[in-house]
Amino acid sequence: MDESFSVAGTTKFPSGEPNNEWTIEELLHWSLDQYHNKAMEQTSQNIASLQSQCEKECEDVMTLHSMAVDMANKGSSNDGGGGGNSREEENLNPQSENSDDAGTTDTIAAKSTTTVAAAGIKPASSTIEILVTVGPHTSSKYLLRPKPGTPCLVGRSKGKKFVKNGLSLHKDQEISTTHGKFVVEGGDGAVVAGGAGPKFYFIDVGSTNGSVYNGVQLEPNDRLLLVDGMELKVGNSVLKIMLG
Repeated sequence: MDESFSVAGTTKFPSGEPNNEWTIEELLHWSLDQYHNKAMEQTSQNIASLQSQCEKECEDVMTLHSMAVDMANKGSSNDGGGGGNSREEENLNPQSENSDDAGTTDTIAAKSTTTVAAAGIKPASSTIEILVTVGPHTSSKYLLRPKPGTPCLVGRSKGKKFVKNGLSLHKDQEISTTHGKFVVEGGDGAVVAGGAGPKFYFIDVGSTNGSVYNGVQLEPNDRLLLVDGMELKVGNSVLKIMLG
């Protein structure tokens, strides 16, 4: 053998493609070298793929963590040092200890109801109904009840918050683990002047593939006001929004 030989480990074999002048030992070592190179290339590709997937999952986890912190902060603000609990008790038991006051309250409530009915004002929407019209979950329906400080989450996750009062679109691989959320503003759905009530919004929380409305991709963390009958695209799924 001459100096044109290449080295694979500690074994030498001729450079170039095998020919009739090669020995069996040289041919075997050349074959092993080819297999080794292909194996290393495939390993590098697998490592790169796993790193990309890990980065994506880490991003989703950090997004979910940020949402949890935000929700906790809002919950603390709404509590107001215990005032929230007193308000709930007051709403659950609105009757006065004085029977005369209770009768007066009932009379006022009855008059208010009559006035609303006469004006043709309907109670404000308090739920969001979602119908999946396109995607792996086509024909699936979801009824959401977002509350102030408690949004309804949308994503590929099968977690309790997504399944119980959110959208768990786990079959759509283009949707992030935590893709977005539906939020409400305006309180508990009480009727107000002019028939106005709480407003619902969708927020993309920084998903990998984004969300689209009317052909335009939403900016992360921007609010999109929901309108009855509108359609929203998340991943490979199209969601029809119905306010009820």
